[in-house]
Amino acid sequence: MHNVDIRNVSLGQMLYFVKVAEYKNITKAAQFFNIGQPTLSKKLKSLEMQLDLQLFIRTKNTISLTPAGRYLFEEWSRRVQGLEEEIQYAHVLQTGHSKSIVAACLDSFRPDVFFLPLVDEFMEDNPDIHIRIESDAAQDIRRMLFNKEADVIFSICYDFEEKEAVEVAWRKLGKTPHCACMKKTNPLAQKESLSICDLKQADFVCISPQYLPEYSRMIHAMCATRGFAPNISKYVSSANSLTLNIRSDRDVFICDKYYSDLNCDDHVLIPIRDSESGFVMAWHKNSGKPYLEDFVETVLWKYE
Repeated sequence: MHNVDIRNVSLGQMLYFVKVAEYKNITKAAQFFNIGQPTLSKKLKSLEMQLDLQLFIRTKNTISLTPAGRYLFEEWSRRVQGLEEEIQYAHVLQTGHSKSIVAACLDSFRPDVFFLPLVDEFMEDNPDIHIRIESDAAQDIRRMLFNKEADVIFSICYDFEEKEAVEVAWRKLGKTPHCACMKKTNPLAQKESLSICDLKQADFVCISPQYLPEYSRMIHAMCATRGFAPNISKYVSSANSLTLNIRSDRDVFICDKYYSDLNCDDHVLIPIRDSESGFVMAWHKNSGKPYLEDFVETVLWKYE
């Protein structure tokens, strides 16, 4: 066993290491910390020497984690996240808000359509409860919920319909048809509504199964009900990237009215008949926070 004096490993070094591992890029991490790239590189080298471990594999243009580095990143990132949340909660206590809820929303949603009004209404009726709002990709806010980093999340239906969890409850809300997003110059854009069959000749932009397999399965299942397989022309890594890849009059992607289209001036959302989407609210069953139950009941009453 290596005799490493961990007293010489600082929290700052852990933060530098975690951020470089997240970005996979020293320049971007240096910009985040507002320090020079050479300075950050020296700090990483110093950490590796102190630990007697090679944490990164460096080439001319890339940097990646070694198996040892990947293990420490997984462990340290949780600790760093936990420390940040503890400090944030200490500030909450200092301001007198001993009751707090962490609510996370899908970053491709339009928060003004349903999420922010819900939060504002609840906080108006419960001024003693502090609500912190987070926004991220579907897989990330789901992870936050299961890791107890969030008390309640609002995500897309297809991401929960096949999930089972003992400690988490969820409810499908805000029912709405699926929509096909396309350029205004697409011939289908003149229709008030579409059938799935109308999309047989379309080129689908899809979130990669590598990142969100539930989305890909949903697209294939919708098309299979009408006897065809979708022609997927592009895979992207996130829901926010879908709108950026509608480049031709044949390109479409599937969403619903809650989707935040970054190019809405150029696009239209056409409802798809005989389809159903919406959003899911998921929360911890036994959070130990009675006021979380009040928040959940408020949302359920609003949408049911």
